[in-house]
Amino acid sequence: MARTPARGRTSRAAAPSASSEKKAAPEARSTRRRRSPEEARRLILDATKTLLAQHGPDAVGLKEVAKAAGVSHALVSHYFGTYDALVEAALRDHMLETRVETLQRIADVAHAGPAEWVEMCFEQLAHPLSGRLLAWAILSGRMDSEDFFPRRDQGMRFVADAIEARVRAQLGEDRVPAREDIEFGMLLVFSAALGYSFSRTVLWESLSKKPSAERDRWFREKLGELVTDALPIARGLAHSGSERDE
Repeated sequence: MARTPARGRTSRAAAPSASSEKKAAPEARSTRRRRSPEEARRLILDATKTLLAQHGPDAVGLKEVAKAAGVSHALVSHYFGTYDALVEAALRDHMLETRVETLQRIADVAHAGPAEWVEMCFEQLAHPLSGRLLAWAILSGRMDSEDFFPRRDQGMRFVADAIEARVRAQLGEDRVPAREDIEFGMLLVFSAALGYSFSRTVLWESLSKKPSAERDRWFREKLGELVTDALPIARGLAHSGSERDE
């Protein structure tokens, strides 16, 4: 009499064992690429800048940044420590990007002079991240600290170097102005742009006028004319540009 095969023997042979499933799990996890420290920092900084531009420093914390970046709260703390340190790192990163753009535009814009540079300065300060972070630096007292990053990076010095090189290329070696003239023009434009950006509304209303885009444009144009009239370098650049346009 033929023997009947034991029940369940075929199904047990076909089913994967628990040990094989355990071996497969680590293999699946091992295919996930780990971020380098540089990639993780960049991811966190980008998420921070996006949140700060939308909400401002007072409405964001490490928890929100970690969620937006898709990382743990502990990882954000590991790389940046405190929230204030993270905000300052985001401000520095934004300013470095702005500086690169500024240097490129100074070098590339044909016949650029004071009027174009005034527009450039106002454009950069109009960026929502610039205004929010500069206000944070002022109100928090961070701008007065000796270790505040602009003192270390000296970004304005690089901009002055670029303007000096542009003047030399456009007007010639014998017409390169004194360095203090370049620096004065930069300080004048940046100080005026910064003050106007923060207080334009109250300034206009204190003159019984309503702030508007037209009045903003008028102020920028007048500031450009003031710099052009006040500095020999500016008059030379403006004259050179008008000659080439003709």
